Amino acid sequence: MDKRVPDDSERTVDIIARLQDRLERGRGAEIRLVESILADPQLAAHAPIAQIAERAGVSEPTITRLARALGFPGTREMRFHLAQALAIGGAYLREPSAPVEELPLSGQVVAKVASGAHAALDLMSMALADIDLEPMAKEISRASQILVYGTGGSSSFAAVELQNRLFRLGLHVTAHTDPQLQRMSASVLEPKAVVIGFSVSGQAASVMDAVTIARQYGARAFVVTTPNSPLAAAGDDILPLTFKEDGNLYKPSSMRYALLSAVDMIAMATALTLGKKVLEPLRRVRHSLASQNIKNPNLPIGD
Repeated sequence: MDKRVPDDSERTVDIIARLQDRLERGRGAEIRLVESILADPQLAAHAPIAQIAERAGVSEPTITRLARALGFPGTREMRFHLAQALAIGGAYLREPSAPVEELPLSGQVVAKVASGAHAALDLMSMALADIDLEPMAKEISRASQILVYGTGGSSSFAAVELQNRLFRLGLHVTAHTDPQLQRMSASVLEPKAVVIGFSVSGQAASVMDAVTIARQYGARAFVVTTPNSPLAAAGDDILPLTFKEDGNLYKPSSMRYALLSAVDMIAMATALTLGKKVLEPLRRVRHSLASQNIKNPNLPIGD
C-alpha cells in the first residue's frame, strides 16, 4: 500500500460519501461491488484485487471501472483513499461493539452524560492539584490587554466563555475564534499584554501561530491544552488538559467539561488576586440587568 503523505487537496476527498452516492447512481455489478466494499472497507483497502472481486461476485475490471467512476486514476489510488478514510473515521463505519445497557433511553443518556462530566472534572482536579495558579492570575490581573484564542467547537466556546468571565472583573479582554484575526491581533500586542490559547488537541495551527507571534512581541502566553503537544511547547506556561474519551460515538465529548472547569479556575484565581476591586464592576453588571427585571440576587449575573 502507498505510504506517501497526502497533500491537503487529497485529505478532503471523502471516498465513503462517493461510494454511498454510487449506490444511488450505479447499476448491477457496480452496486454489488460498492455494497461489498462498504460492508468490509478494511478488506477492500488491503486485500488482493482478486479476493475483492471474488467476494463481491464481480470481475476485476469492474473494480477498475468503479475506481474511475469515483474520480481516481485507478484501483491503487482508490484503495489509498479507502485506507486513509479508515484511519481517520473507521470507528464511525462500524456498529459500536459495547452492548446496549438494559435501561430506558432517558436513563442511558442521563447516566452516560453525567458520568462523563464527573470523570472529566475528577481528572482535571487531579491533573491541576499541584499546579500553582497564582503566577498566571497575577499576570492576567495586571495585563494591559488580554486576548483569548480558540478554534473549533469546544475550544472556541472556552475562549468566548473566558472573555465572558474576565470582562466582568473590569479587565480588558477579547476572544478571537477567527484564524486570521488571531494572527493579526497577536501582531500588535505589547509586552504588558497576555494571551491565553485553548486547544484540546494542541495542534490548532492558528492558535499556535498567534501564541508564537504574541511572544515574539513580548506578550506573556498561557495555554490550556494537552501536555507534550505543539501548543504546549509554544506557550510560556500550561494548564494541562488530561482526559480520555469513553469511545461512545453517540455522546458529545466530555472534554468540554474539562475546558469549562479550566475557564472557571482561571477566572476565580484572577478574581481572588484582584480582591475587592472586582466588586464594583460586578455590581455594575448586575445593576445593568435591572431593566430586564432580573433582580433575584441568587441568579447568576447574566442569563
